[in-house]
Amino acid sequence: MGGAAGIVVCGGRSSRMGRPKALLPWRGRPMVAHVVARLREVVEEVVVVSAPDLELPALDARVVVDREPGLGPLAGLREGLAAIRADRAIAVGTDAPWLDRAFIETLLGFGDAAAPVLDGHVQTLCAVYPRAAGAAAEALLAAGRRRPLDLLEALDFRRVEAHELPSLEPTRGFNTPGDYLAAVRADDPEARATLELLGQARRRTGHAELEVPVDTLAGVLAHAGPELGAVAGGELSRHYLVSLDGGAFLRGAGVPIGADEHVIVMDAAAGG
Repeated sequence: MGGAAGIVVCGGRSSRMGRPKALLPWRGRPMVAHVVARLREVVEEVVVVSAPDLELPALDARVVVDREPGLGPLAGLREGLAAIRADRAIAVGTDAPWLDRAFIETLLGFGDAAAPVLDGHVQTLCAVYPRAAGAAAEALLAAGRRRPLDLLEALDFRRVEAHELPSLEPTRGFNTPGDYLAAVRADDPEARATLELLGQARRRTGHAELEVPVDTLAGVLAHAGPELGAVAGGELSRHYLVSLDGGAFLRGAGVPIGADEHVIVMDAAAGG
């Protein structure tokens, strides 16, 4: 099969973010769904490489599991290249909010192995790889070499300079809560989340529900007022449980809360 595919690598631990980057909301859907949709504007085949323990939403893509997520993005690329049917693929990370059609088409136009080089840094997770490079990735990993750059160099890739691209924005991602929240605010300065207070949290503050600007969890909780006492020394109080959208409980006060997310504060005893 000819043509091109898209590969989305989202197997990282997102340790600096505090929650999976793939699931962060962006323009009304999880980030990974947004990236898949952008790729789908250009290519007919998209493969998402996921960590074994990451529960992804329904996607317009095939999902494959990274067998060795601890080996980093080169292992993810290996899985993605092994799964595609097309001759080549544009590979991106899941944190690509500004990805667009013009950028994808331009990068694919540089051949079977190409990557932007910005300020001397090769953008290895915003690059084009041939399907046949999966075997080379396997050999590099077997030799203890884990850098995607090693794979691109083995392919004698086309170095794409900044002036050859329609925009540099699609190469921008985010690794920290601050990076993500800055992107959300740039996209929608009025972005809001909902804070719901139950039990003693409601009694202490007199608030049942508040619409608040997107922020870290600590910043969101601060809108309830000091009477809440939910955060001390950067840690959540043991007297409360904090649920995100009625699902997973959050513990890190620094995790980001995105647009339209619903934070629920309840008594710790209620979750026991």
